[in-house]
Amino acid sequence: MMIDTFVYLMNAYFYQDWQAEYSDPRANDADVIIRFASNENMEILNSLAQDLEYILENNLAETIFESNSFDFDPVLNGYISEQAWVESAYETLIAEIR
Repeated sequence: MMIDTFVYLMNAYFYQDWQAEYSDPRANDADVIIRFASNENMEILNSLAQDLEYILENNLAETIFESNSFDFDPVLNGYISEQAWVESAYETLIAEIR
């Protein structure tokens, strides 16, 4: 399975200066997921949800972060692991699209 939508999220929304997009200096990664949910169509949101489910079910979070050069590092942003961040991102996304 390809995780193209997840890669799109990471590259389009979590670029190097992503926090500069927000007027609130306390903006965090959950705010990015919420912005993604408000900007993208339902097909893309469902695709991201499927990507996140796939990553979680197969314990791929660490591998994906290691094999891609994303500008966002969950561990440096206070998460215990990449997997923990993917779980958090998934919960935030699901809450937004329901």
